[in-house]
Amino acid sequence: MENSICKIKIFMLICSLFLLCGCGQEELAEEDLVDGREAVREQSTEEVEAGNFPLFWDSAGEGERQFYTLPELEEEVKELLGDNYWPEVNLSAAELERLTGITEDMYVDFLAERQMLDAHIDTMIIIHAKEDYVGTIEQAIETYRSSLIEQNKSYPQNLSKARASRIETINDYICFVQLGADTTPLADRGNEAVMAHCLEENEKALYVLEQAILQ
Repeated sequence: MENSICKIKIFMLICSLFLLCGCGQEELAEEDLVDGREAVREQSTEEVEAGNFPLFWDSAGEGERQFYTLPELEEEVKELLGDNYWPEVNLSAAELERLTGITEDMYVDFLAERQMLDAHIDTMIIIHAKEDYVGTIEQAIETYRSSLIEQNKSYPQNLSKARASRIETINDYICFVQLGADTTPLADRGNEAVMAHCLEENEKALYVLEQAILQ
């Protein structure tokens, strides 16, 4: 995790971006959030290209790349975020389909985990898509994300967390991260502070996933 921590500075750009964009506003429009994520992604791409990610080698030291299983990818995120990783309940294939419309014939494997209590919405989904279904799954996750934003309009902290959620396609893996853990201490600083914190946590998770998948 030392390499990950060294490059966390990338994610601090997010805080500056949202604090500047949110100046004088209590809430950010969804269009502004999308534009902001695109700007951060472009800047981050310039600083951290996939080719710069360190390779993971097997314990035998024979130069073979180590390919991660989905539970191992999850553990990488947990190791970095520590107590700030809150998802704890694994979803079944049937539950994933009910929530997103993604059926078993669309993917090779998946991992979906969220919090036990409905009042909290921290979630991580990683789907190893079949080649022909990458676009379909991306659209299904986008629709799912939009539904979460709509469902939480009456809950300011959850709404900020939903709006800060990220969807990233890494090769044929579609990743959805909606993290942030306890945002209560930030509530009195406004929605922009909550969103900046959550987006930073999401970017940390995506960095670890990219580092492992793109090895």
